[in-house]
Amino acid sequence: MASTNVKLGAAAVTLELGAVALVLTSSRELHVLSEYFLMHALACACITPLAWSLMPANYQQPRRWVLVLLYSLCFFIPVLGLFGFAIGAMVAAWLPRLPKREDFDAVATPHYELPKTTPVSGWRSGRVRQQIADTSAPLELRMKALLALQDVPTRQSSGILREALADSTDDLRLLAYGMLDAREQQLTHRIEHALQRHQTAGRDDEARYLAARELAELYWEMVYQELVQGDMRSYALAQVKLYCNEALAWKVKDTGLWVISGRMRLLTGDYNGATGSFATAIRQGFPKVRAEPYLAELAFMRGDFDTTRQLMQGLRTEGRSRPLQLSAAFWGQGGKSA
Repeated sequence: MASTNVKLGAAAVTLELGAVALVLTSSRELHVLSEYFLMHALACACITPLAWSLMPANYQQPRRWVLVLLYSLCFFIPVLGLFGFAIGAMVAAWLPRLPKREDFDAVATPHYELPKTTPVSGWRSGRVRQQIADTSAPLELRMKALLALQDVPTRQSSGILREALADSTDDLRLLAYGMLDAREQQLTHRIEHALQRHQTAGRDDEARYLAARELAELYWEMVYQELVQGDMRSYALAQVKLYCNEALAWKVKDTGLWVISGRMRLLTGDYNGATGSFATAIRQGFPKVRAEPYLAELAFMRGDFDTTRQLMQGLRTEGRSRPLQLSAAFWGQGGKSA
């Protein structure tokens, strides 16, 4: 290909130089002009495929019309058009061979490893957010407050960590990113292994069911622990729905998956589907007392406040989280057992 291009280029330059010499050294009779245009047309025909072959691939189509355009530019701009193409061809051929200066290098994503032991004593969860947000406090104290979140469940700490990502201090942002990334990577690796088992299960229904069930649970953990946001959160919810449906198609009495399906549908605004999922879970044996908070939330989202009040007033709050106890008190339960 390279030798062909060289021959075409040499032929084009020779023909064009001959045509120019013919005009300059001969009389201006009609047959001389005809010979000039003939030689010029042949030179253009030689240089056109050469110029086309050196163009980027996305500029070469549609081939026919690109060749017509190149030929027209060369033919209707005598001398300058052809020699411009020749110079451009040489530059395109030799420029990639010149040494390049790389101003930037590609580097792998850094892996941040948290210390094995951290000073977490003396911190209360209520003080951590306030201490981290206090920009007037010493950096060392704010770092200790952030490290105290290592032993806090991700569901409770992810919001604080994301707030720390917007901090003006580089060390604090890097530490918060490392903690969030480590928790996300743990789930991501488990999802990758479950996907491999799901793909290799073949026609083994039991193996596919177990893999689909695990995938639904893992994707739900990504959402529940608030490790994904925006489009990634929507994608994770879609995957929860996909693998819940797949697993329940093999084992319809899996009450845990029905609850996950209900909570997923509640987050996506599918209240009718959520109602059906929770009802099926209870019918299959899931304790109603454990489903009542979700049913109360579902009733509230649907605007059925009477049902919400009834469910919250009958809610047993022993062992429940502090926010749920406060919600029950607000709706008239007062923190007492039903």
